[in-house]
Amino acid sequence: MPTFSRKALLGISAAIAALTLAGAAPAKEVTIAHAKGQTLLEQAPKKVAVYDLATLDILNALGVDAVAGVPKGADGNGNLPPHLARYTAPRYANVGTLFEPDTAALAALKPDLVIIGGRSAKKYVELAGLAPTIDLSSQGGDLAATVIDNTRKLGHLFGVEEQAGQRVTEFEATVSELHAEAGRQGTGLLLFSAGQGVAVHAPGDRFGHVYDFIGIRSAVPAVEATERSGRAPAGSPEAELAHRQQQQKLEAGLSADPHWIFVIDRSAATGTAPSTARQTLAQDPRISATSAWKAGRVVYLDPKTWYLVGAGIDALSQSAKATLASFKAAN
Repeated sequence: MPTFSRKALLGISAAIAALTLAGAAPAKEVTIAHAKGQTLLEQAPKKVAVYDLATLDILNALGVDAVAGVPKGADGNGNLPPHLARYTAPRYANVGTLFEPDTAALAALKPDLVIIGGRSAKKYVELAGLAPTIDLSSQGGDLAATVIDNTRKLGHLFGVEEQAGQRVTEFEATVSELHAEAGRQGTGLLLFSAGQGVAVHAPGDRFGHVYDFIGIRSAVPAVEATERSGRAPAGSPEAELAHRQQQQKLEAGLSADPHWIFVIDRSAATGTAPSTARQTLAQDPRISATSAWKAGRVVYLDPKTWYLVGAGIDALSQSAKATLASFKAAN
């Protein structure tokens, strides 16, 4: 039987301890399916750059402390909704904007994961060249399903499945109660206000998922979903045609005399100009003549939630509760 010196035995013991410690917490590979395919991560990310406010909302709701960089823009504000305002603090690196990532800042941050979605989705190839990147853009028009899927997916990725499951259960209960009440409320019409203009969004339009999320029947027929295109130059024939079509659609929607009117106010969401939505709507005789307006059945949906955040579980839970309260108050 071989004999060892005390020094050798101590060395062997240390090596065994190190191997045991390493074996106690092996790297856990996780494959994440997302809008651009699949991404394999060797372990749960510890330093994440987030270019999607819906994802930031979900991570915040789940208590995940891995966020290291967020898009704050040139002013460092980021135009974040109040419940995400803490991410403007200096401890979170400013990695550009939702549309234009700051690749130099991102390279300096050295994240082990970048999460994009929506406005930042077009930057996937560029960002994936810097760090593992996943795209959690909404797939299809079912906003509630997207919230649930992404919450569970992020819960699994960051090892907080229990918290994710609990939040999903609460969210499903809130949406179910909203749908039950909305089913008794007749029809609804969604108006999108931008500057001095007002447009109807039907199911299939950009914000047409509002009807499905609330669970209310649309006062206007659904339209075929199309890819968004840039705005035609002001004063161009294309712009004039688009304006006439919007007005025709608005008149048709209002002539249906919806029981409820829902409003998304772009100016209030972006803060780039003082919001005039309430005055614009009140001064339009076609709107003020509707039963919904006369009865005060007008819901101003939280603008940052619907225009900026989208499929965030906290933001949409609060929007659902506020809409439900409006329905109950009108009964």
